[in-house]
Amino acid sequence: MTTPLRAFGPLDHTRTGWQTAALAIGRPGIDLAVQGPDAMPVTMSNHSHNENWFEQLMRPLWGLAAAAGAVPDDLWDAVAATIARAVDPGDDWYAGDFHDGDQRCVEAAALGWALATAPERLWEPLEPKAKDHVIAWLSQAYATGVVDNNWHYFPVLVGHGLDAVGADRDPAVAKAHLDRIGEFHLGGGVFKDGPQGRIDYYNPFAIHTYALLHYRLGGDDRFVEPAAEFARAFRSWFAADGAAVPYGRSMGYRFAQGSLWGALAAADVEAVPWGEAAGFSRRLLEWWWDKPILTPDHRLTVGYGYPNDFLAEQYLTAGSPWWAAKVFTGLLAPADHPFWTAEAEAPGPVTDPSPAAGTVHVRDTGGHVTRLNGQAWREKMRGGKDTYARLAYSSLAGFSHAVDGPGLEAAAPDGALVLSDDGVHWRGREDAESCAVDWSGRLTVTWRPFADVTVTSELEASQDGWHTRTHTVTTGRRLHTGEGGWCVPRDGHEAAVANDRASVVSGGIRSEAVDDAGNRAASLVWPMPGTHMYWPATVLPVLTGVLEPGRHVLRARFFAGSEEQSA
Repeated sequence: MTTPLRAFGPLDHTRTGWQTAALAIGRPGIDLAVQGPDAMPVTMSNHSHNENWFEQLMRPLWGLAAAAGAVPDDLWDAVAATIARAVDPGDDWYAGDFHDGDQRCVEAAALGWALATAPERLWEPLEPKAKDHVIAWLSQAYATGVVDNNWHYFPVLVGHGLDAVGADRDPAVAKAHLDRIGEFHLGGGVFKDGPQGRIDYYNPFAIHTYALLHYRLGGDDRFVEPAAEFARAFRSWFAADGAAVPYGRSMGYRFAQGSLWGALAAADVEAVPWGEAAGFSRRLLEWWWDKPILTPDHRLTVGYGYPNDFLAEQYLTAGSPWWAAKVFTGLLAPADHPFWTAEAEAPGPVTDPSPAAGTVHVRDTGGHVTRLNGQAWREKMRGGKDTYARLAYSSLAGFSHAVDGPGLEAAAPDGALVLSDDGVHWRGREDAESCAVDWSGRLTVTWRPFADVTVTSELEASQDGWHTRTHTVTTGRRLHTGEGGWCVPRDGHEAAVANDRASVVSGGIRSEAVDDAGNRAASLVWPMPGTHMYWPATVLPVLTGVLEPGRHVLRARFFAGSEEQSA
């Protein structure tokens, strides 16, 4: 594996430098895709191989279309020629027809966006017959039913592509999709991602990014103010070092996390001071730039902090990570725009409760973000219990995914309380029977891991890097308990364990777990390799105990910070 820093050199945070970065990230994916479906690696996915290949062709366009003038003609020629084959029903490379909820709708949006943004690169070079095929294929996409969530924006973006090439369409179709998006608004710029959806990164890197691009292309400002409202709260999701606190599904899209900042610039909407928006955008990409996320031939891998298919949902394929290219939409703002010229402003400590999202974000004095979380799991998503229902998440220490197997090593309960009735098989939180967020920054969530067990967890983080969890457990059975602090890298770690306190230091990070109720013992576990988002192998401080039937109160404090931070 290699890093973007090693492959492409240091980032230059001018607009020209970001154009170079967009090409560096996008070109290796395109170079593979233009070889056709047979060149695509086989990856786990619930889509067909041709759909996966088309995803590889389309997703880099999110960045390349924004950087169009800096992309060499030979690359555009190859893309245009491959698109002509992909939309030709008589060609072996045909991407396929549509059915309701079809994955091709996602990539059709990328094509519509690219045609609307860089028609001189992708439309004008096509032969008349190829143009007819493009219009016919996109017209299918425009009329096809979509998944009832952020996907409602895909026909809208397809519609902009059809407009750009002079094709007819019924504007009532796009209006109906936009009306449905409006029904997901909970207020304050927060949207559900569909009727049963969660509030996660699909707000910033999908719903609000698309709203701003739609506004840029067509002038419809219906969702501009909600995007601006969300952006003002979204600042608390980012650490001072650039890291976005990982949470929710599709973390494999990596630096797409920052696309909202660039989309604000593309739409020229100053939701926050431009120095702040620029700072969050630049620091995020810088944070990712030295992570081992590329293959030796410089393609993005499936995973998060390192290549790892286990950490990805069932719909991610080899081409999926290029959704990250949406971070480059700010390139649509000119070089003299303050998004590019402003001095980057660094964020300070903040406590930001969001009752609508069931979360509290706290950026501490060390610049790291803790996310206290009361949302419930997404049962249909691979890993949905861990990505959505852990009690706390950290920008500094990430989080783990549990695996099948006995013991806390398999449960890997960082940021979580897990319970077991046999001491071997463990259950963490899945549901949220109720969730309340106090404006002071306290979060309370009630959940049921077993039919006769109720847990009410009160969570509170402070700006010194600690957070407290107090659990009131009412149980009709004997229970083993295990509660994790934060993981650190295994290699080179140093640890100290007392009766009620475990501390471990590695990679400049210190993690501590302290039992305040006097009813649990502190120890260390070594979670199964490959379960963590950031590091392949980790060490985790945990607190363990046994509860007899009845009512019990568990209280503990957990810390994650730099080795030098005061504890």
